[in-house]
Amino acid sequence: MQKMNWHIAGLLFLVAHKLCAQNPSLVGHVTNQESNQPLTDANIYIPGTTLGTITDQNGQFILRNIKAGTYEVVVSCLGYHRFKQEMLIREAQNEFNCSLKPSNNTLGEVVVTGTGTPHHLKNAPVQTELIDKKLINQIGPSNFTDLMLGVSPSFDFNPGAMGPFMQLNGLGNDYILVLIDGKRMYGDIGGQSDLNRINPLNIERIEIVKGASSALYGSEAIAGVINIITNKKSPKNAITTQNRVGSYGEWIMHNNLDLHIGKLSSTTSFDRKTTDGWQISPYESDGNELVETDAMTQNASKDYTFSQKLNYALSQKINIYLLGSKYERDVQRPLTVGKYGYFYSDFSYGAGAEYLLRKTNKITLDWNSDRFKYYYKYNQTSGDYVAGNLSKQTQQLRNALNLKSIFKLSDHHLLSVGGEYVMEELESEGRLPEETADAYTLALYAQDEINVINNLSMVVGGRLVKHQTFGNAFTPKISALYKSGNLNIRGTYAKGFKAPTLKELYYHYEKRGTLYLGNPDLDPQTSNYYALSTEFIVNQLSFSLTGYLNDVKNLIDYQTTETSDENLANGITTTRCHYNINSAATKGLDFIFNANIGAGFSLGGGYSYVDAQNQTDDIPLEGVAQNYGNVRIGYRHNWNKYRLSANLNCRFQDEKFFDDEYGNAKAYNIYKLTTMHHFTNWRPFSFDVSAGIDNLLDYVDNRPYKSHYGTISPGRSYFISLLINVAK
Repeated sequence: MQKMNWHIAGLLFLVAHKLCAQNPSLVGHVTNQESNQPLTDANIYIPGTTLGTITDQNGQFILRNIKAGTYEVVVSCLGYHRFKQEMLIREAQNEFNCSLKPSNNTLGEVVVTGTGTPHHLKNAPVQTELIDKKLINQIGPSNFTDLMLGVSPSFDFNPGAMGPFMQLNGLGNDYILVLIDGKRMYGDIGGQSDLNRINPLNIERIEIVKGASSALYGSEAIAGVINIITNKKSPKNAITTQNRVGSYGEWIMHNNLDLHIGKLSSTTSFDRKTTDGWQISPYESDGNELVETDAMTQNASKDYTFSQKLNYALSQKINIYLLGSKYERDVQRPLTVGKYGYFYSDFSYGAGAEYLLRKTNKITLDWNSDRFKYYYKYNQTSGDYVAGNLSKQTQQLRNALNLKSIFKLSDHHLLSVGGEYVMEELESEGRLPEETADAYTLALYAQDEINVINNLSMVVGGRLVKHQTFGNAFTPKISALYKSGNLNIRGTYAKGFKAPTLKELYYHYEKRGTLYLGNPDLDPQTSNYYALSTEFIVNQLSFSLTGYLNDVKNLIDYQTTETSDENLANGITTTRCHYNINSAATKGLDFIFNANIGAGFSLGGGYSYVDAQNQTDDIPLEGVAQNYGNVRIGYRHNWNKYRLSANLNCRFQDEKFFDDEYGNAKAYNIYKLTTMHHFTNWRPFSFDVSAGIDNLLDYVDNRPYKSHYGTISPGRSYFISLLINVAK
């Protein structure tokens, strides 16, 4: 037996040795040219291959499994000029060190969401708004809602019992496509995306494309696309843990483990969020009276997400991946408010491959499956249920297969072509006519990026959609960029298409005496989007101004209809049914600016004017304000092994229109102070400490429960966060 153990151990050693055997590698160090300080998260990649990595907290990197030969090595980093150098890679280990020159803006950053192909931000023909890691850290957000309100005036969120309802330039969550690392986030709560699944501690950057993007992304992309890109994997074996604690029982955790074994890379993460919730008024409206209530404005909740991704480099041209994620969220209501709370569960998984044909030509194949479930979780005995029991209300399933190819036809044409198959299923006992419903969509799309002349580039594309229920639709898009010195001018026309969801068609439920009904006679929604923008960059100042019109036909909303005698006898007082608004439109202006003042100080922010109208009934769209804005001032300074960042942020907006007895939501101004302290050169450890104060002036809208709120902030609150990274 002992001899056999030795044989097994020897075999395992040989396998491990084989796995860890390396082709030539490239190691090096990236620093700031002016201060000679190491640069963290600088990108090092070899164009035309799948090889790429980032620097660690000490500015070091390693690129493994490179075949011997001559390559162009590219180094880029946020806030610095890009560096390129041709290099001969020999057998064994090769060394490559470089210093990057600081840049006064982020316009050299590479974005992909607007065209599906990489472009530097300043050269992207489709206007893209970038929220980078530096700005995210300045805000110090507690959740995705807090982050977007702090950085983009174009976004707003209407509070809801199950979660916040997002808006972009006056159109709601149903018309905004949310991607995580390019993959669609699926599953909704109350008809809105479950934004609690997004942990702000795990966000590296966010790319936003406003307006109809159905040509490239299909349904749901009438208002725009948000692509959330999670933290980059470490080039070394590394462990990262970050914990944030704050007022009202807030605890947010992000843990990440990166491992590299030969050609195999593994990223494992675990996220957890909890809050005790809060109440901003002990009263609620009951007709013309106020009655006491234990209902929470923000319910107590806890959730966790476990995810795993594996990458294997078959060669320098072929890369394959597997990924999976499990999410659960438990929302608790007081015993005196309801017999149950809400419980959500999501399991998603996928696989894909990328094959690089030449330097810019490639083929990708992706398959993803997502199963989202919604339950009642009982907190007391009720009928056949006891405390802790789950009662499934709905299950949503989506399977998607996407094939895409990119070909550089010439120096003036980059062609993207692809196809997509999507199958959606909805299951709900007692809430659907036949307990299940399904629909499939087939799509073909093509896009050509054209360099017309040196200063003029265009993107022309379209998607042909075949929907199981609603037949065929074609959605074209054309964008153009003209560059003249420090001035960029962009123009866009795009057609949007959105089929009614299975819930909008068939789903019905009752809530507080109101019956909500689906409508199988709904028509698809279409839009015509027009935008014109100017962007000016000079020295340490950049700003952009965009005017837009999104003309939507057959917008889906609820309308109040007659309640049947049978429903009245069963306690139903109001019936609301989905219907099409024949004509609606949002139009407005977006202004964004950033400036480096000097002496470590910076100034930034923006303003958004929105005119959102139900043109059929000649009233504003509900839940939309006209004026939104952000202003922030920051300070940043390095002292050898220590860096300080401080930021003061203000969010302001005016009142929001609602056409019911509860009236409009109030206007508000909220200020936030965030400080971040970064400690380096404690190898192999690095530390970041963040601390701050939310709602500095202690503003609270303490109107009765059920009122429409602009913000549900409980008042002044505090937080502190610690990040520890160990890389070896």
